[in-house]
Amino acid sequence: MNVATTQTVGRLVPLGVATIPGTEPRPDVRIINHFNSQEAAARYAGNRPQSHRRVLALVESILGAALPVERALDVGCGTGHSTVALLPLARAVVGLDSSRFMLAQAGGDPAIEYRCGYAEALPFARSSFDLLTVCSAYHWFDQEKFLQEAARVLRGGGWLVLYKVGSTGRIADNAQFDTWKREVFRTRYPKAQRNDAVLTEERAVGFGFHDVAREGLTHCVRHTLDEYVDNLLTHSSLIGAMDRQQESVAETRLWLHRELRPFFDQGSAEFLHDDWIHLLGRDLSVSDGNA
Repeated sequence: MNVATTQTVGRLVPLGVATIPGTEPRPDVRIINHFNSQEAAARYAGNRPQSHRRVLALVESILGAALPVERALDVGCGTGHSTVALLPLARAVVGLDSSRFMLAQAGGDPAIEYRCGYAEALPFARSSFDLLTVCSAYHWFDQEKFLQEAARVLRGGGWLVLYKVGSTGRIADNAQFDTWKREVFRTRYPKAQRNDAVLTEERAVGFGFHDVAREGLTHCVRHTLDEYVDNLLTHSSLIGAMDRQQESVAETRLWLHRELRPFFDQGSAEFLHDDWIHLLGRDLSVSDGNA
């Protein structure tokens, strides 16, 4: 899969502008974005697997006739893969990310608007959206501040969807790959610091949300060696090593090819990717007044 410059088809509003008073990033919020470079964004846009529609199908099956909603917000949208996947669920979609480089690679259609901003200070008025989604980004947020903001911009009776699309995966029935990934790959490229805490039902209630569904899913994809290496180069742990100039992209790619080649002796390998989804409803009792 080749990295290509993706033209932004959706409408991109001026970057870095908070349009609602009081939603500017606060000094006590530590903003971390591991994808804030042109090169990392281009690799992500071209090589990250896109299985969002498969996971969001569960939302469609549960909400049924309530869809499409009028307005949906995709927070931490990156290059827009998850934003485009929202189009069947909403008449108008907004994608928000803190990296202007990722947004510059985003694609979509005229129903999509992209905005540069922060999950902890959403630049929208109260009750602006019927549906809010976060794909594979919740672990980067200051979660308490994000949940406060999500409750503010969602209307009463709206929905919050947190989900993850698996992308590194595991080779079916191959314990050697599991050992390599744990003892070799993760030793060389430790996971970037994040907050993997699960949002419990008890904690969600404190922000005005209630559980609707939680589901773990697994999907199977066959990857060539080149596809899988290019996918790994989109991950934060490898981006961090390259950004710190520990090694170049070419050196990283060469090392991955050499290490992974024995697992692709047939030219490709079948991977199992683990996904999860958490669907919550916003309580009707929450006021829908103006910001």
